[in-house]
Amino acid sequence: MTAQSLWKPQKVHVNLLSRVSVLPTSLTWFQTNFTGIWFGCFESDHEIQDHPVTMLTRFYPGGFFPLHGHPGGEEILVLEGNFADETGVHPPGTYMLNPEGFIHRPYSEEGCLTFVKLRQHGGKTRQQVRTNIFNGSWQAGIVPQIKVQHLYEQADFSEKVWIERWLPNTQLVNVVETEIKEIFVIEGTWSDELGSYPVGSWLRYPPNCPYSPSSTTGCLIYVKTYPVTDTTARFVVGDDFQEPEATIYGIEGRT
Repeated sequence: MTAQSLWKPQKVHVNLLSRVSVLPTSLTWFQTNFTGIWFGCFESDHEIQDHPVTMLTRFYPGGFFPLHGHPGGEEILVLEGNFADETGVHPPGTYMLNPEGFIHRPYSEEGCLTFVKLRQHGGKTRQQVRTNIFNGSWQAGIVPQIKVQHLYEQADFSEKVWIERWLPNTQLVNVVETEIKEIFVIEGTWSDELGSYPVGSWLRYPPNCPYSPSSTTGCLIYVKTYPVTDTTARFVVGDDFQEPEATIYGIEGRT
């Protein structure tokens, strides 16, 4: 392992008011100090409290994290393989929002790939969510060719998270958002006037940024929105947060 290949907290796409698109072929992967764990980072700013990040996390077979808590909470979407922790074994399609204060020790026996958002869900009263997008119910979207599955929306919190399924040859024209909007491509290819984005692509649109999305193949995408006024508040971590000690909970590190 070289210094260049080891993940270190850093700034990645920190300007939340600029349009960003990251293709899977251009994503830089970093090895971590955790056994069998690699990070591919979409956005990160180590100068904001406890280092919020949006990334892919690759578990190689037997990979694990030690017991830890989550300042500011976390979102996890399992893309490949089985992700496991004290709450069970979670197959592809599992979506979890673990609020501030949640404690676990993730691992994967056979390896897995997850889309993860860390330290962006402050507030101890957030509801915990655990569901599977492949088993959920779909509702009508803004046009008949788009179906929507809602994942997270809660009073007193501004973020909204949902999944969209686009039928082949769906196209919208001159969409303008009033909030920041993030998209991660789960299946198929999603496009706008600046390019096409295959599975594993991540995009972020600022408010008042017009775009014309489409999908020739059809696609499945993760979508998240939040107001620009909350770009700092969403990173707040309580001053009383403390990392747990594994011995207290009777859980030792995997060997």
